[in-house]
Amino acid sequence: MPWSRGEKTRWLGLALVVQVLAVVVWLWPIGVGGRMPVGGDVTQFSIGLMAVLGRSLRAGRLPLWNDLWGYGFPGVGESQMGVFYPPHWILYGLLPLEAGYTASLVLHTLWGGLGAFWAARRLGVSPWGALVSGFSWSTCGFFLIHLSHQWSYTTGSWMPWAWGLAWVVLRGESRGREAFWLAVVLTLQLLPGHFQLAFCTQIGVALMALEQAVERRWSRMGGYRSIGKVIAALIWAFPMAAAQLWPTLRLARLAAPRRDFEYLSGFAATPFHLVSLLAPGLFERSPLWRPIVWDPFHTSPEEYLGYVGLVPLFLALGALGAGWKRSAAVRALGAVGLVTLLLGLGPYVPGFRYGCQLPGFSFFRAPARWMLASSLALSLLAGIGFDGLPGWLNVRRAILRFVAGGVLVVALVVLGVELGVVCVDRSTWPALADLYARVLDMLPWGETAVYRRIATEAWRPNTDFRVQEALAREGVRLADAPRPVFAERRFAIYREELAGTVLLMAGLLALAGFSRRPRWVQVGLVALTLLDLEALGSHRRVDLGPIAALTGQSPVLAEMARQGRGTRSVDSLRNLPMVAGSGPVSAYRTLDLPAVEALTVLAGSLPANPSESMLVAQVARLTGASIRVYEPAEVVALTRPGQGWPGEERGQFVDDPALAGWRFGVDWVAQSGPRAARFRVSELRGGGVQAWLVPLTPSRSGAILGTWSGQALDILAALRGAEPLDLRRGEPGSATLSLHCDGPALVMITQLADPQWEAAWSGPGGERSAAIRPAFGRPGQGAWQAVAVPGAGDWTLRVNYHGRDVGTGLIVSALAVSALAVVLVRSRGPASTRTEGERR
Repeated sequence: MPWSRGEKTRWLGLALVVQVLAVVVWLWPIGVGGRMPVGGDVTQFSIGLMAVLGRSLRAGRLPLWNDLWGYGFPGVGESQMGVFYPPHWILYGLLPLEAGYTASLVLHTLWGGLGAFWAARRLGVSPWGALVSGFSWSTCGFFLIHLSHQWSYTTGSWMPWAWGLAWVVLRGESRGREAFWLAVVLTLQLLPGHFQLAFCTQIGVALMALEQAVERRWSRMGGYRSIGKVIAALIWAFPMAAAQLWPTLRLARLAAPRRDFEYLSGFAATPFHLVSLLAPGLFERSPLWRPIVWDPFHTSPEEYLGYVGLVPLFLALGALGAGWKRSAAVRALGAVGLVTLLLGLGPYVPGFRYGCQLPGFSFFRAPARWMLASSLALSLLAGIGFDGLPGWLNVRRAILRFVAGGVLVVALVVLGVELGVVCVDRSTWPALADLYARVLDMLPWGETAVYRRIATEAWRPNTDFRVQEALAREGVRLADAPRPVFAERRFAIYREELAGTVLLMAGLLALAGFSRRPRWVQVGLVALTLLDLEALGSHRRVDLGPIAALTGQSPVLAEMARQGRGTRSVDSLRNLPMVAGSGPVSAYRTLDLPAVEALTVLAGSLPANPSESMLVAQVARLTGASIRVYEPAEVVALTRPGQGWPGEERGQFVDDPALAGWRFGVDWVAQSGPRAARFRVSELRGGGVQAWLVPLTPSRSGAILGTWSGQALDILAALRGAEPLDLRRGEPGSATLSLHCDGPALVMITQLADPQWEAAWSGPGGERSAAIRPAFGRPGQGAWQAVAVPGAGDWTLRVNYHGRDVGTGLIVSALAVSALAVVLVRSRGPASTRTEGERR
């Protein structure tokens, strides 16, 4: 089979077809199988936002203000909708919400795989080696565990395209436009709004440029112009993406989230967990590991899985060993892979605290996400290793050494866990128990008695709901294992989690027998890679549901939709009610300005007695909510004798297995019976009021306009006797109300007091502007809006949101794109020539 660099077009086409089909099978039944991810961040965070974006696109306007997001929030500034990301205009502007969401997942996953395939080809890899690279990266552990996170595949899919373009420019192989396209790709990667993976991509490109600069300086080759082009493309992407970046920067300055060491160091890859490069099941499949090997390290299995495939890892290591001295691509990828791996280890690497103070590095938590860049470097190296395998001195010896080393590493990790479990009571090897205690107390967070806590968790029944949900998803009957004990089940866990790795290593050993026929070995390696990663894809941590309207599947959402758009709700559904056009007062944001948070929490609490029930009802009414949704556990608690439904005008029980499955896991609900799916939807007495006329006294003015104490009861006291007003909303970002006032008063609107809101009064003496002041605000947090009434008489107040930050960003982006277009036109001419140094 002609697998040399001169393969015919048919082999390239065949390799591409195999990759696309393999990725579709890996995703199955998502997409063409008629299913979509549900639960987790799909329904709690992302899909509600995309519903708002879809409505805005179909209405022909920008969602500058999202009036359904809690008490309202800047829709563009928070960034997670990706308002200016061109694919979103098609996916959510033309397709039904659920179909658009699913198509985005499938198409971006395919796009990322094709990008890795293309990047490998730019490195000189054969089509079949590029297949190994593209498939192993697009189905790697990172994408598996982040399948429910829209940002992972939307943003991550552009990484290999950027790296491939950067390499073409750096090596002087550009025809004049690749630097232009690099700037465009880097810009597109910024527009979906989740900037962390874009930053990882940019650092990867910068590291490639730095490595090439060092090589050229060392060998005195010259050719620095291409490096300058790459750096220029990196820099120019920021003004071109200003339409998104500028509003987000403004909001970030307002929000000023806590970014201390505790925040930035959470969810890192640990040296201990790097064993997943060899054994992806170990510590990942059984939920009983969570308090033993995840929680003590401030990380979780939902944030780290570094696997790219056992075969690709073997090939990548082989490429590094055989090609480090001969191949510039191997050296560049090796450097990028090593640096990003160290960045992924976060607080376990010396200097992390200082690195946290650097621009960019100080923005993002979850260092483990750097492993996506490490995975791409390994996958591209695997393609190079695949092509170079026939030239290795001894393929059989390489396989044997890799398998032996892999077995040794996994065995040592398992032995370390076993010794820790055995030494728990200190009667066995007390010196070893002391060693464990001292080592674990050296973890970066300064905690003590870590080993004691781990030991306690290992030997006691686990009642964590997440464990119950995961066991149900694995097909375990919860009645047979209601409170499993890790120490009693650990050997069965080892067998289950390591069986796949053992089989793969056995397959590699079998291929070692064909070492004199390297082409046969290559065929076997491709087959093992496909089987390995397809099997890995069956262990996804997300439930699936039909690609159909969520409001049609869920009776609770259907009832919320019936209440009318703009209705506020008290619930535990996070952003999901936005799908039905309802605004949850307790919303989920990554960049937040929490307003009257204590009041909102109290509104959603469960009362213990009638007096608390009255208080909860009063607070819920103040939030502007008109309905409350009780979850199954809350329904059980409030149907006990002596309980009731706080402030309810009318209500109904709703059996909703679909919503319960999204919230608690489809399999857990199926095993738990009808009570696990019974909700109650209550219409609140006097609810729906979102503006109040508050007569002013000196003490009341200070309580409202001064620094709020943080106590919900102080808000109740300050608003006692306030008159409800009819706030009439037009499009999101505009509202009007009319009132009659006899003396000094404030109008308070339960809406986030963003500085870009403007107000104007119409009444006696004509129209005049009005200042919007924060009501019940605290330093570093948000507030409601308060506007002083000009005087006695009949007045009309109009408030409007003006997205000046978005306008500024659009102007900067337009200028930057225009300038780049001018440079492109003026630079047209003969293809650039490569220097002798670049050809080397």
